[in-house]
Amino acid sequence: MVTGSARRIGGRGGLLLVLCGVLLQAGCAPRPAATAHDTPNPRLRLALTTTPDKPTSLDPTRFTMHVTGAAGGPVKGATVKVGLTMPAMPMGDNDIALHETQPGVYTGSGRFTMAGAWRITATAASGQERTTKSFSTDVR
Repeated sequence: MVTGSARRIGGRGGLLLVLCGVLLQAGCAPRPAATAHDTPNPRLRLALTTTPDKPTSLDPTRFTMHVTGAAGGPVKGATVKVGLTMPAMPMGDNDIALHETQPGVYTGSGRFTMAGAWRITATAASGQERTTKSFSTDVR
């Protein structure tokens, strides 16, 4: 069957073209990324900023997470991290631990490995409380 189709579009060269197209589609088609599910927790609220505001691939990006409690006060001593993923393709693990620099303020640096749409998944845990929140950014 493939041989018959290849003859209609140009013989052996056409067959090679069809096979290359099939291989490219199979290898380069976007794969669904594992979807990070937000787990809101009214006792832990997260607010994220990046420096620079619009990250550039391979340049360092500083992540600053403000973690506040239900009453709006800073949450001290939490374990905070961000995970960087590209929804359009698997990029491997890229987790960055953030360290407390002021009460309720956690910072760390990392790099986006290529330009495009990225998801930043922030996780904070304090005692028995835990929350996860996703943020989107476009990297140049």
